[in-house]
Amino acid sequence: MDGANQGVVMVDFGKLRTQAKKAVPIEPGEIFRRLPKPEGFNDIYSSQEQVLESWFERRNDSDVVVKLHTGGGKTLVGLLMAQSTLNENKEPVLYLAPTIQLVKQTLEKAKAHGIAAVPYENGKPLADDFINGKAVMVATYKALFNGQSKFGVRGGGGRPPVKVGAVILDDAHVAFSVVRESFTLVVDAKNDSECYQKLTTIFRRAFRDIDRLGTFDDTVSGSNGGVIEVPYWAWHEQLDTVREHLRTEADNYAFVWSLLRDNLHLCHALISRNSFTITPVLPLVSEFPTFSDSPRRIYMSATIADDSEIVRTFDAEPRFISNALTSRSLAGISERMILIPDLMPFKLDTLDAVSKLLEWTADKWNFGAVVLVQSNNAAQRWTDVATFALGSKEVDNLVGQLQGRASNGPVVLANRYDGIDLPGDSCRLLVIEGLPAGTTDYELMRAATLYGGASISRMLAQRIEQGIGRGARGSGDHCVVILAGSDLAGWIAKEANFRLLTSATRAQLDIGSTVSKEVKDHKELAKTVATSFERNPDWIEYHAETLAESLDPEPVDANRFDIAAAERKAFNLWADGYHHKAISRLDKSINAAQSLDAQTRGWLLQLAGRIANQWGQTERGDELQKDAYGNNRNLLRPRVMPPYRPLATPSAQASVIAHQLEGYRIRRGLLKRFEDIISQLHSNSTANQFEQSLVDLAQMIGITAERFDNEGEGPDVLWLLPQKVGFIIEAKSRKLKKNALTKENHGQLLVAQEWFSHNYPSYDSVRVSVHPTNKATKSAAATDTYALTFEALSALISDTRTLLTKLCESQLADDELATECARELNNSPVRADKLVQNYLLKFEE
Repeated sequence: MDGANQGVVMVDFGKLRTQAKKAVPIEPGEIFRRLPKPEGFNDIYSSQEQVLESWFERRNDSDVVVKLHTGGGKTLVGLLMAQSTLNENKEPVLYLAPTIQLVKQTLEKAKAHGIAAVPYENGKPLADDFINGKAVMVATYKALFNGQSKFGVRGGGGRPPVKVGAVILDDAHVAFSVVRESFTLVVDAKNDSECYQKLTTIFRRAFRDIDRLGTFDDTVSGSNGGVIEVPYWAWHEQLDTVREHLRTEADNYAFVWSLLRDNLHLCHALISRNSFTITPVLPLVSEFPTFSDSPRRIYMSATIADDSEIVRTFDAEPRFISNALTSRSLAGISERMILIPDLMPFKLDTLDAVSKLLEWTADKWNFGAVVLVQSNNAAQRWTDVATFALGSKEVDNLVGQLQGRASNGPVVLANRYDGIDLPGDSCRLLVIEGLPAGTTDYELMRAATLYGGASISRMLAQRIEQGIGRGARGSGDHCVVILAGSDLAGWIAKEANFRLLTSATRAQLDIGSTVSKEVKDHKELAKTVATSFERNPDWIEYHAETLAESLDPEPVDANRFDIAAAERKAFNLWADGYHHKAISRLDKSINAAQSLDAQTRGWLLQLAGRIANQWGQTERGDELQKDAYGNNRNLLRPRVMPPYRPLATPSAQASVIAHQLEGYRIRRGLLKRFEDIISQLHSNSTANQFEQSLVDLAQMIGITAERFDNEGEGPDVLWLLPQKVGFIIEAKSRKLKKNALTKENHGQLLVAQEWFSHNYPSYDSVRVSVHPTNKATKSAAATDTYALTFEALSALISDTRTLLTKLCESQLADDELATECARELNNSPVRADKLVQNYLLKFEE
């Protein structure tokens, strides 16, 4: 027996496996079936299978969008697509994720499923297994998109670009700002004050020339918190001077300077009190052949509502992007009770009520509680009840404690609408306060410039969805989400905005709205939240049944993709030196667009003006800028102002108010919009804030209004009443109470009245100064001019609130609302023909 054993050779299973091996599979489903399965993992979701099958049929499209719900297993889908491409083409495949944490999670997922994957490592060459097409490389976006990229930069001269068979872009909706950051040079006002002062000083004259010197000086001195753009004509004139300043500091901006030094003419220059920012009109992704020359670019996304941004950012093919791969399956959709206390039918102090809920959740229920806000300043409101995580390390630490159940918080996080996963008990109560408008100077500039337009509304919808997705990560998970703040409540209550959200989120908001109508007071609010916490079967079944019945395919707006494609194509033509073709492309698109909002039309016309100016066609550039400004007065003020276009004859006051209400699916949302507007009508607001709020207040009460003031000619604010009367308003809101109206102040009103009489010859006029009192100096000779004192303004606000509250609480259908509105207006002090006698006082000497 022993002798027999000595001659036996153990079975070589590796050899048998090699002999039995079939052709390497390239179909993702077959690849999955052959891979080893982690313990407890049996099969993929039907939604994953549907998407993989669809992708395999379209795998040779240059650009493909894959949309799965959070928790729907999109990482595994992306890895299977990567493995399929490796097997089929034997070329390297690159998988990109926004953060190092997500890179680690992807590598862990690949290891668990037996998919060969290697990490990108700083300070080391790219792994051989990646280069040889034997393993997927997982890296952050910034590993690829930087001026010293190991993957190669076009025309870089150093290393040849790495050719890949595919690039997988995970969390593509998060990547837009991450990728732009890679092409953005920021001169910090504190840490590099000398360079900041040099750069801003170069352009002071340009702001004086367009009558914006006061705004410029306030911004640079730190008293104005907004973002202003350097006029592009001044930027183009000073490019050599700017380049010379920055060249001496190039070592401080090593990862971006090489990308911008020859492309400064393609950039915005932005000034805020914190920084001087240079960022391209659109990201220069063509500088990276690894990405731009890849035959397959796959964009993975969970909640992205606006795929057209993929066209703008990544230069993707619109006809492929508009046909995203999705699944109607409920797999990955978490149970969420979304409540909006501001829209509930009882008065409450939202901050106080929500703060108590946060403490109650963390202390009594032993669940994680988290608040998301848009900025560090906004976070300060919550520090009495929650720990504020400032900086990435502290965020990672507190999130880790929540995930590891070492803490329940409450924790408040600023501008963390993505990249953070809080599954299970780590977050059972998620509060989102305020509209997430963005944080970088570019995002703030774009949001302010395009406010009210479709592109910014879609961006806000996307950020709200991302925020909601931080808690409850996948099917089987649950979370209560509270949307707080009058601006957020008012935005969501508007039908046009609500339609921009995905059908799953709309369904959950409708469920929450129905639930909210049953809540009568603070105690019932807490009891309602508890039904989710204690897993009330009636609530669970109600949510599941209603959600299943409400999911609809997302409609595709072809016009949106056409506009994005036109902007990207024009930018590419401009970058390649084809100025005439670039302008023609924009012109053709603007004229062909069927439903282009004025904000976006102006934005595109300004881009055409920018291109014409850089081409040397100064007059054409000025004409295009005049046209742009005529469409959107938030854009750069042109050097030559366009002729004034008088406002349309005002409609009946009641019908205008009723029409506004018809735009709200929850009428109380109009009240929240009103509260948001009047929050800026005080003496500490900036002139811009105060004047815009006066316009918005007028529109709330059905009066046509606008800001004008063309280099001192027109009024700060104009109100047109249906009785063919114009209120010519100068806003002296920051005057001290002891200051009387001066001759100079009154002179401005008289000049504005002349302008009004010229442009509105058939109207009567009323001169109005918003002033602390109705006292004027003798030399002002203002006894025929009216004061709108702060006391009277408060009365107007209060009376408007009373009127709007009655109308918002009316149960009448939309078609009956105009009649009801006319009846209420008839008895209201804010009726247009009563405004003078009820709120204005003549000045006295």
